[in-house]
Amino acid sequence: MKRVITLLTIVLIGFAGCTDSVLDLENKNQLSEGNFWSSESDAHLALMGAYSGLQSTYVFNSDPWGGGAMRLEYISDNGYTSWHWMPLASLERSELTSTSWGNPETFSALYDIINRSNQIISKIPEIDMDQAKADRMTGEAQTLRSTAYMILAMTYADVPLIKEPVSVAESNIGASSKSEIMDFVISDLKDAAGKLPVEVSTSEWGRLPRGAALGMAARAELFAGKFADAAATAKQVMDEGVYSLFPDYGKLFTVENEMNEEVIFPVTFERGLGGEGSNFAGFWGNLGLGYQSVAPNLGYTFYCTDGQSRDVSPLYNPDHPSENRDPRFKATIVANGDVFKGDTVSTNEFSLRKYLEENDLNHFDSPQDWYVLRYAHILLIRAEALAQMGQNSNEVISLIDQIRDRVGMPHVEDVEGSGLSQQELLDVVKHERRVETAFEGLRYFDLKRWGELGEAYQKFNENDYPLGWGGMRERVWQDRYMKWPLPQGEINTNDNLEQHPGY
Repeated sequence: MKRVITLLTIVLIGFAGCTDSVLDLENKNQLSEGNFWSSESDAHLALMGAYSGLQSTYVFNSDPWGGGAMRLEYISDNGYTSWHWMPLASLERSELTSTSWGNPETFSALYDIINRSNQIISKIPEIDMDQAKADRMTGEAQTLRSTAYMILAMTYADVPLIKEPVSVAESNIGASSKSEIMDFVISDLKDAAGKLPVEVSTSEWGRLPRGAALGMAARAELFAGKFADAAATAKQVMDEGVYSLFPDYGKLFTVENEMNEEVIFPVTFERGLGGEGSNFAGFWGNLGLGYQSVAPNLGYTFYCTDGQSRDVSPLYNPDHPSENRDPRFKATIVANGDVFKGDTVSTNEFSLRKYLEENDLNHFDSPQDWYVLRYAHILLIRAEALAQMGQNSNEVISLIDQIRDRVGMPHVEDVEGSGLSQQELLDVVKHERRVETAFEGLRYFDLKRWGELGEAYQKFNENDYPLGWGGMRERVWQDRYMKWPLPQGEINTNDNLEQHPGY
């Protein structure tokens, strides 16, 4: 799977958004839309091209000159960007405009996936091939398309909803509302689920199973506030019976263990294949990223091993912050006194450990996969959905306890107690969601959908470290950023597309 993707991007780039007139004249010695879509192997090649769109540095990869899911973590309260010029870094200061670096690039990268997927869904019925294989490829393309639309809905909110290939002449399409986009995503993913296999062999690692479509549908339902639906769909994934929590959280986010029973939706990468390696966890030197840092507040959020916060627990050691802490702290963060790359660290900052390779190889060309969806996310989706509805508190606690059991942390009733109110139970779920999924591209979206991003920014400004220390700058939140500004280039070329209010 990883190696096939490498061959594809060139093939599909020419097909996304082509007009019929451009393709009227065919050279039989070259690829064109007319002579390409003729066999199962063509369809498979095109599908791999759509998958490769996920590897964009503005989708699930990242580096100092890109954006992507990891960058959004550093715009949430989990981290901060020390280099203020970095793409999308202007978001944390409420300075993002319709032309800011990272804005049009993100928009374009997501629509590249959508356009490629639309081509596949449209062309596969014309190919003489096994129906089960055709259905499977169609379901995969639908899942990729809806994943891109979900990100668009959670960032730009109201965007054009394009469900099939369009010519340039037909491309002046106005924006659909965020709710319309999310309704389409949910419907599309559930339709795709019926076409996908329950399991995928290791030889096809990276291709999507049914659980990926259902799991992303559950996430979309949670993001859309459809809590009863989210709980039910998450339960469907649980009932698949093929997923479980990987036993060692600390080794889960490593190259050696990336193919495991917890990962449902990976984005695959491979070192040494001409730019096909990942760089979202790239770093220079012997300690983390010089241009992005873990926010102090995240480090403070992890409980001590007695289940108490650092402000209360007698186990907290300020000189060695990871000592006697939730094991997910050390698996996520490097702090003073920790060992990283064989050396004991002396620092007053927190750095990222999660996903990082502790070796001397090129960390901007890594084989480390990105996990879009894993089984722990599914448990957290169901737990939150039930808690949001004030239902099944015992099951909510059981789901959280399952996640805590993996890392040996105390059960909810042993620390937080029993008879919790709905808000107290929801706070437990939110805490668990943050420490379990830190730096997995979810925190920014969670704070936005909870209406807590402004509050989180204010707490960031009031943290124990002074602004200016380590490159920290004051965070500013404006409500208009619930909808990112549409790229100015899109406004200029599409008469039916209007800029969001406030920009």
